[in-house]
Amino acid sequence: MPQMEDLAAAVQLIEMQLKDIDNISTKVPYGLEYSFWENFTAKIIDRIYGNESRQRHGFEQAGREGCFSVFDTYSENRRREDFLEILSCKKEYLENLIKDLNNRIQGKTTESSVETNEFGITADIDVYSEEISKSHEASPLDHAIYEIIAKIKDPALKKEARINLIALRDELLRPSPSWLKLKNHMIWLIEFGKEEFFAILPFVVLYIRKIAD
Repeated sequence: MPQMEDLAAAVQLIEMQLKDIDNISTKVPYGLEYSFWENFTAKIIDRIYGNESRQRHGFEQAGREGCFSVFDTYSENRRREDFLEILSCKKEYLENLIKDLNNRIQGKTTESSVETNEFGITADIDVYSEEISKSHEASPLDHAIYEIIAKIKDPALKKEARINLIALRDELLRPSPSWLKLKNHMIWLIEFGKEEFFAILPFVVLYIRKIAD
């Protein structure tokens, strides 16, 4: 839920950042211009939704699935391709925030007292991945975690996966995630499956700069 009262002004702030994307796309991948734009956009989202909001984390995560070219060891062409893909995903994410804000302005979105689950959507007994994919409230990391959980048939294993993956996500989103706590859940994920581990790894890389020893 937005904390900024003037939603029309909130839309204008996000639109201002969207206008800069074409210019940013011509700059050095992950350079100073991009870092300034990303950080400033994150601060705008904080102003609209509050600090450490789901929307802030969703913006940070947008486009990071499978993109490891933030490291200098990748070729220039690969870095630029992934850079443009990340920008495209962040653009789409910001456009979805604007759609949500406009719906609220037009009175199409009403606040509900209905309980929601850890993915930010209605906490029904059976919630399928299709509902997650349609929810703007769920971040890219939420999507990746839910896709893993949704594929598990065994009830006991599904419960174990849910506990470990949601604990991993919650720890990653802390201001200073504990490596000791993350490591335990990452070990579980490695043992669970290679495909699932690499689906989550890009998000660990994204937050590596703030992980405490």
